[in-house]
Amino acid sequence: MADRGIMVQYLFAAQNVKVNTPHMLKGKHQLTAAELVEDRRIASKRIHVERVIGLGKTFKIMKKDLNGKRIALANRIIFVCFMINNFRKCIVGNTA
Repeated sequence: MADRGIMVQYLFAAQNVKVNTPHMLKGKHQLTAAELVEDRRIASKRIHVERVIGLGKTFKIMKKDLNGKRIALANRIIFVCFMINNFRKCIVGNTA
């Protein structure tokens, strides 16, 4: 998932990964009905992604600047903080 206007699909094409991005108008006055439905579907999922990112930032270690010793461990620290989120109560309802 990426923001509108960020063209990164070519980076992931070799791995057969599709990047979901909202449609751009590109000179059109409005989106087609199908594009509008797709954009709304993407937006509804994006809310959940933003909530998970927000939960990951609640850890005390994520709020402080990392000192020289911890810079090398930054990827692992982030990974552990977000994996711990998987043990929290589900943030997405059954109807999503």
